[in-house]
Amino acid sequence: MSGFGTVLLMSALMGATSFGIGILPLALNFSKPLLTKLTTFGIGLLLGAALGVIIPEGIETLVLAEPSHFPKKTIALSLLMGFKFMLLVDRLIHRNDPDPTLTTSGSRPASAGGNGRVVFDVELNGLELSEGLPPEHDESMRNPNVTPPHLLVTTPEARKKAYPLTTGLVVHALSDGLALGSSALASDSPTASGLSLVVFLALIVHKAPTALALSTSLISTGLSASDCWSHLGVFSVATPISAVFSYLVMSGLGMNNDKSWTGAALLFSGGTFLFVATVLQPGKAATDELPSRMRFLLIILGMVVPTLLSSLVGDVH
Repeated sequence: MSGFGTVLLMSALMGATSFGIGILPLALNFSKPLLTKLTTFGIGLLLGAALGVIIPEGIETLVLAEPSHFPKKTIALSLLMGFKFMLLVDRLIHRNDPDPTLTTSGSRPASAGGNGRVVFDVELNGLELSEGLPPEHDESMRNPNVTPPHLLVTTPEARKKAYPLTTGLVVHALSDGLALGSSALASDSPTASGLSLVVFLALIVHKAPTALALSTSLISTGLSASDCWSHLGVFSVATPISAVFSYLVMSGLGMNNDKSWTGAALLFSGGTFLFVATVLQPGKAATDELPSRMRFLLIILGMVVPTLLSSLVGDVH
């Protein structure tokens, strides 16, 4: 299959999967312990995909494109640019956040990442707390006496609370699309199709708890079911659109013929993955509730899977 066919198919599957998983909280009571384990496993997958697959592939592509010298400056700049890009995006999203240390009486502190701000990515309560919503708003999913989403009428206040949640996750989803698009750019080579598959699976596992977190948080703001579907739809198509757009732009600029650009794009994507998995620490508050041994094993397992999968797919080709 051509590179464009690969990215088109994976984008369609990713969009459908994100939307399908995201609508579950509108109909079912989802197990939070299972979500916590999936989130922890997803952290390992992102680290494994970045350190074990994307970055090595990017370095190899750059070295083959510039055999006369080792492009260490290009490698360093590409990784740093990806990391700094996500740092800038995160800063812009959180520029108006209240001090996370100022919490309401009786509520638990908001989860904070390494930068001291409220972490919203892949965190159920963290998404609500970042908008000043107490955890008890989540009762609409568990308490049958609370008005269900399909009976709610969206108020202007609910929209005001919901838009920042969706916007933040959509921006992160757009950067995920760049990773998928760049990994599919050179899919005609023996290793690139395996790379695309590894990145695709890592993003699927990463986005599943994110979609659930977005849905449950939108419900907690008081949005109606139809509005929740609309917000979830925008989030679900963000990565596919970004992936296809990135692929077409890079192909149109001839980057598929110049492997140094392909390698730099992969390293940029690797930098964004590292930021999400380390600085943001997705779902940190939830994953901290796991026994330390369980959390350690899930992260290690997640880190190993991308490399093993890449080796298996490479052997097939």
